[in-house]
Amino acid sequence: MADKKSGKKKQFLLFGLVSVIALAACAVVLVMTVRSVDAGNSATVEYETQSKTDLKDEPEMLLSYLKTLSEKAAGDRFIKADIYTDVSVDDSTVTVSDGTNSLEADRNLLIYAKNKILPTVDGYYPEDRKGVFGTVNAALPVIDLSEDSIDSVTFSVGKADADGNPVYNSDTGELIDADYYFITVCLKPEAEYSAQISEKFSSDIADVCTVNSSDISLQKNIIRAKINRLTDEIDTLTFDKTYLIGADVTFKDKLAVFSNRQIEFEYKTSERYEYSYAGIRFAQSSATVEPDGEIMLSVNAVIENDSEYTVTFSSSDPSVATVDEMGYVKGISASDKPVTITVTLSYLGETFTDECTVYVGDTAEK
Repeated sequence: MADKKSGKKKQFLLFGLVSVIALAACAVVLVMTVRSVDAGNSATVEYETQSKTDLKDEPEMLLSYLKTLSEKAAGDRFIKADIYTDVSVDDSTVTVSDGTNSLEADRNLLIYAKNKILPTVDGYYPEDRKGVFGTVNAALPVIDLSEDSIDSVTFSVGKADADGNPVYNSDTGELIDADYYFITVCLKPEAEYSAQISEKFSSDIADVCTVNSSDISLQKNIIRAKINRLTDEIDTLTFDKTYLIGADVTFKDKLAVFSNRQIEFEYKTSERYEYSYAGIRFAQSSATVEPDGEIMLSVNAVIENDSEYTVTFSSSDPSVATVDEMGYVKGISASDKPVTITVTLSYLGETFTDECTVYVGDTAEK
């Protein structure tokens, strides 16, 4: 799996360790709450609209599907992703001891300091835009997993809310609508990190304390995918990881009163990729106009704001209906056969099209 580069992951993990140690010295820790996509249950639901790919709740099929879509996204220059990284430290997992006894006062100090400054650090991790249209997105993740590496795979179909979670009927518990596939892959919690803190890390916090030893181990590794099942397009990919971090440190100088401490806590990271696809679409798939009447067809073009592009419209039969450069359709004469209005986006040397069926007059079949 081509997740974020391991160096960046380790940087965030080391930041978490620095944060907790610094809090012990009444310094500032910067954390945010993890928001992740919940795949919900794995109920099988029948829908009227047809999926582009008919998935079944079979691990091999689901993993192959994720690999195919993520490979396409990583290599398509007209697909980009906005990347967000959130981190958090679970208060309930924080422990501080002197090697013999648990030091509750020190633990409470860490938690108090963290919670006190939390409202002031919202947005510390800024939006990290990657994969600008027109550039090959080699850095985007590819999910290439074998069944041997996974612990479980869950699958469901449903509609997502504003936070990316499936929506269920509050009375029946059934999934509402059917816009998305939700796939959750739980990987086997193999130890990804288990090593001494590097010399550089030790020197970075040398004015606070000396790191005698540390251990970082991966406890949970979960991939969550939200996919538009009607278009086979990834909407979001979320990589949630939980690490157990332990460190033996000795505070010094003005902080020598803390002496030697053993600190342990869970550190969580959530990396979310929100995908965008260059192109153009009509707001409606069909419309009706009277002879000598006029309607406007709205379109949505996905492009970079500062990029050059052109949008044109055409009619399959101007003797029945015409369309101008702004998307206004005028009925010319009634017809039993509909007219196809095509919109074309020319962008970065590529063309994207969409069609809308327009009926002129009071036709029987619509």
